[in-house]
Amino acid sequence: MVIVEDLKRAEQETGVLNITVDVPVSVNSMYVNTRGGGRRLSAKATNYVRDSRALINMAIEDQKWVKPERGVWLYVDMVFYFPDRIIRDSHNCLKLLMDVMQGIVYINDYNALPRIMSVEYDKANPRVEIKVHAQTEELRNLHINDMM
Repeated sequence: MVIVEDLKRAEQETGVLNITVDVPVSVNSMYVNTRGGGRRLSAKATNYVRDSRALINMAIEDQKWVKPERGVWLYVDMVFYFPDRIIRDSHNCLKLLMDVMQGIVYINDYNALPRIMSVEYDKANPRVEIKVHAQTEELRNLHINDMM
């Protein structure tokens, strides 16, 4: 068992990583059942992981993102642009999206704080725009106080 300082905050803003990826596969169609009674990622989800990780790695290189040390909490702000006006649960896309970034944007998605900022419509360019930045003590206090 690994024990880390669970509530560590970044000393200062660590920079921002902006990423644009396709809309993820919903958790409802993310897995397929295997003959032995197990589950594995569907072909569509597997392809999404491969393609998205390639885009994310390019963004990391272009923006010179440095993966924060273990235990630093990160805001992951997202705007979803869906291809049509069909009712979708954007939060059903979070599982795969957060897992895709694990190990390359952050060490573990345990320390990621996903925030869906908006859901929009863009038939010509469906996507998810993502902004990753550290939760400093100042930002943490600001957001906690806003909730009260």
